[in-house]
Amino acid sequence: MLVLTSWLFVPAFLAAGIVLYGYWRGRNRLWVLLPLLFLYLGAAWAGYDCKRWEERERTIEELSGGYVEAEGRVSSFEEKNGSLQIVLKKIKVWKQETCYSVPSLMVSVKPFGEPGTEMPLYPQRTGDNKDISLRLGQLIKVKGEVQPFQSPRNPGEFDSKEYYESLGVDGRFLGKELEILDPGEDPLLDGIRRVREWGRALLYKYTSKEDAGVLTAAVLGDTGGLPEDIKSLYQKNGISHLLAISGMHMSFLGLSFYRILRKTGLGLGSAGLAGAVLVVLYGILTGSGPSVMRAVIMMSVAFLASYLGRTYDLLSSASLALLLLGLKSPLLLTNGGVQLSFGAVYAIGGASPIIEKWLGRKRFLSSAISTGVAVQMVTMPITLYHFYQIPFYGLFLNLLLIPLMDWVVCSGISIIFLGNFSPLLGIGAAGTGHYILAFYEWICGSMKRLPGYSLTFGKPEAGRLAAYGLILAAGLYCLKVWEEYEAKRAGEKKEEKKKGSFYGLKVLFLAGMYCFCILFFKPGPVNGLQAVFLDVGQGDGILLRAGRSAVLVDGGSSSKKSLGKYSLEPCLKSLGIPVIHYAFISHGDQDHLSGVAYLLENSEDIRIENLMLPYHGREDEAIKKLEELAMRRGTKVMYVAGGDGVLVGDLFITCLYPGKEDRPETTNEESEVLKMDYGSCRMLFTGDMEERGEEELLERPAVRQMLAEVNVLKVAHHGSKYSSGEAFLDAIKPRWAVVSYGVGNSYGHPHQEVLDRLKERGTEVFKTGEGGALMMWTDGEKIRFESFVDGE
Repeated sequence: MLVLTSWLFVPAFLAAGIVLYGYWRGRNRLWVLLPLLFLYLGAAWAGYDCKRWEERERTIEELSGGYVEAEGRVSSFEEKNGSLQIVLKKIKVWKQETCYSVPSLMVSVKPFGEPGTEMPLYPQRTGDNKDISLRLGQLIKVKGEVQPFQSPRNPGEFDSKEYYESLGVDGRFLGKELEILDPGEDPLLDGIRRVREWGRALLYKYTSKEDAGVLTAAVLGDTGGLPEDIKSLYQKNGISHLLAISGMHMSFLGLSFYRILRKTGLGLGSAGLAGAVLVVLYGILTGSGPSVMRAVIMMSVAFLASYLGRTYDLLSSASLALLLLGLKSPLLLTNGGVQLSFGAVYAIGGASPIIEKWLGRKRFLSSAISTGVAVQMVTMPITLYHFYQIPFYGLFLNLLLIPLMDWVVCSGISIIFLGNFSPLLGIGAAGTGHYILAFYEWICGSMKRLPGYSLTFGKPEAGRLAAYGLILAAGLYCLKVWEEYEAKRAGEKKEEKKKGSFYGLKVLFLAGMYCFCILFFKPGPVNGLQAVFLDVGQGDGILLRAGRSAVLVDGGSSSKKSLGKYSLEPCLKSLGIPVIHYAFISHGDQDHLSGVAYLLENSEDIRIENLMLPYHGREDEAIKKLEELAMRRGTKVMYVAGGDGVLVGDLFITCLYPGKEDRPETTNEESEVLKMDYGSCRMLFTGDMEERGEEELLERPAVRQMLAEVNVLKVAHHGSKYSSGEAFLDAIKPRWAVVSYGVGNSYGHPHQEVLDRLKERGTEVFKTGEGGALMMWTDGEKIRFESFVDGE
């Protein structure tokens, strides 16, 4: 209730502004108060929807953890990551003797039954166009296990729970058995699906695999075959929206069809109705995503306005689409794609006309420049908030490439229709799209070689977003006042002359505004020291940030196979860290280095300047491979032994053990023991050190004295009972301890004996398995811990 009440302040302030504006303009009080009513109704609907989702989440929690049976209607299905993913609607789930009603589940079933057999369930995604028995609208029964979608446990991780809930999907179902109870299909929906598969098969038949993947995304809304390198290239250059079905596609198809019908003699009503039906069917064909439905609603409103003889207003139709989508699911408004889609529309309809009028509407490229600048500046904070990077040259690329996209869509549609009659015509139609896509790839690849082509600034905080919004609004208002002042002073004819003489300067001024917007989001230095103990599952990963420097101590996992791609790299990006100045690897086990290996081998956005490897592990195969990867990337490699130290700003890191003269007998004993000093905060990182190493440390008076200064202990070996012995803990007496481990690991970490030893010494223990990533901050005197999952 407190959260809901807090969120009500947002519409309250917005409504207050509308009331004041209406009073100032002398509007009728009814129209002034109407937005206030709608804003509070919207907040109430959002609160009701949140409570409804809480009940749905409780249902999924009750169903998880056991074998269940479920019956539901097939809403969609596709092959993804080697399994068949089916979305079921209106589901009944039986667990033991109890029946539950669940609105929607994402069912994953491994393929069984070969194509051509009685029940092949694996759809053909390579263009073979072979029949499959599963159909949309069928009633099926599946047996298996229900699992809830996971929330992120580290900064920057993808929030699958929020994403799928915004689409109305309650949870994941791991299916073991599948049976079709009612073979009756939905004729319309399944017919549209077959058309989509037919079109996809033709695109793959007459074009290369790479071109077909892009064309199916741009024409059919199917991104399953999109090559990963092309997808990444488009994203980093800020043109990935060209592959999404949007208003551009709807306008091209709908308006073209509408004009053809009008030229054949059809009236406004008949042509508009036919155009609306076409865009609705095309929206269903391309997946009915939120951005697609936004475009469908807006195009339908445009046809209706034409029929009624009324002026079409872009902002009004976009607001109607937003209202309808929000009524369907308020959670959709948190979706990054939805925010970018509507942000671009509001920029085109609101900010772009102000800039264009200021530039001069008759000037060369003024419309394209004003639209590009407006869209980039309005959507920039949304892009940063969800993707953490800004494509610096995205404005230029969009101005150059967007006009060519109509020809790509036209090429794809021509391949589908002409290729059905003649292979020669199909291949000929593919030529235009192929050369344009090759040009896209070439110019994007060229941009990669330019400095700053993709700026990693991290996720901006709420205060900076609010300040940016106010500054942007003030800037647009100043341009509007400037334009009005010029018009009053010079008159219309002289104004046009003046605009001609100062047009180049105004374009440069806009470029300066664009650069200022980018620099506004450049992250500042960290105040004090921030330590992030990542939840890597069964493994270790600690990130230290001080000033503008970043240090990584380990980064690997044995339970998360794609740790680097889905956890470590996104975390670094979300915090605005493009460079790791020092990366320490305690020893050669994969659960301490797998993520770092990914950064060195695959990450184009994160660079490691210095790789610090254990001196006694230089003959280990894993360490040798890591060194080879580092050398290829131009990373400096150093081997660290006891007595070595590194000063990073005000942060001093010392290696205490093992020294060059020591003779570790196992890989775990090779672990670097690192002491970090920042003011009065002293942390100890112990890798997988065992009791033998602890005894060696305690026998050295100088080291023992340094251990007595430690107040934060990173518990060795994930809380193994063979580490953190009583004598070692007595020598340190840590005030706080952090244990990194994977929930349900086969080793039983952390062992209860270790937790009991720490508790007996009054140490407060934080566990990544419970709170997710642990965030620690210190100014050198005070220390604050916070868990990422619950914020405690």
